[in-house]
Amino acid sequence: MEGAPGPGDEVLVQDHRGSPVGVGLYNPHSLIAARLFARTPRPIDAALVRERVRRARELRARLYPVEFTYRLVYSEGDYRPGLVVDRYGDYVVAQSLTAGIERRIDMILDVLAEELSPQGLVCRRDSPIREREGLPLLEPVVRGEVPDRVDVGYEGFVIAVDLLSGQKTGEFLDQRENRRRVAQEARGRRILDLYCHTGLFTLHCAAAGASFVLGVDRSGPAIERARENLARNAPTRPVEFRESGVEEALDGFERDGERFDIIVLDPPALVRSRKELDAGARKYVAVNAQALRVLKPDGLLATATCSHHVDAPLFLDILRQAAKHAKTELRLVEVLGQSRDHPVLLAARETSYLTMALLERLR
Repeated sequence: MEGAPGPGDEVLVQDHRGSPVGVGLYNPHSLIAARLFARTPRPIDAALVRERVRRARELRARLYPVEFTYRLVYSEGDYRPGLVVDRYGDYVVAQSLTAGIERRIDMILDVLAEELSPQGLVCRRDSPIREREGLPLLEPVVRGEVPDRVDVGYEGFVIAVDLLSGQKTGEFLDQRENRRRVAQEARGRRILDLYCHTGLFTLHCAAAGASFVLGVDRSGPAIERARENLARNAPTRPVEFRESGVEEALDGFERDGERFDIIVLDPPALVRSRKELDAGARKYVAVNAQALRVLKPDGLLATATCSHHVDAPLFLDILRQAAKHAKTELRLVEVLGQSRDHPVLLAARETSYLTMALLERLR
């Protein structure tokens, strides 16, 4: 270390020969001392942010040419560590997650406003990740007119999104392609959507012709929004939502002999740090085994993990254990990842965090 940089200061990182590795933003309070923004020396300024925003927009335009709800900036995946930006139609929601981003947030919001011309712009500063950076949890920064709920187009549906206090930036967008894939299996089948949140897996399956879908989540506000989304997009479809803990619901289904053709299991992250890995893995085994007990033979389990500490090989090992606990056999159909608007930077393994496995129960 040369000099005395403070939290959020710009630094040049060099190798042992003195050759530049890149420029980054420093934080002595973080486990990651410097987060790189460029491999060649250049200022981390508005010009760099504008260039990266434009490149990110070009990528999303190629991926989703007719969509207006997607992740626009995915931290390291778009070479802007500590910054997440989601677009919801005429509204933009950012997350400031690191000290370097926090110090530059006004400049970043200025660039986003200039490049995107949103009707409303929100910067969320309530993520627990900030505490690891020595940052306090703060109220959001709001520019323009941002109502409590906004209606946005998503995959041909119109959904209600809470931009100011909903989960993350308001909605979970990383399962986009996986929702489509599961819906391909839905026609004429009886489906259980566990940890359904606002019901987007349920909505896709119902619209695809499922004979019945039951969504379960313990969050009352999430279930309320799920019902709103259903009423707006598929009001005549045979769907029910139930406010309940997932484990309690599965116990009841097993006791009552209720069985399903497809089970979607998309829990929140059960492993948030490496020290939680063993305990979290046991939780994944337990809940997947519970689900398998109420899945019909020849049924499909679509199960996910959203922790980067649980990669695909480890998750498949967990599912082998779950099958053993449930006294059944599984055949792997497909392994899926996060949607393409959450690009993975090969040099940063943490950017690959979501795995969904599709498995067929054989007996």
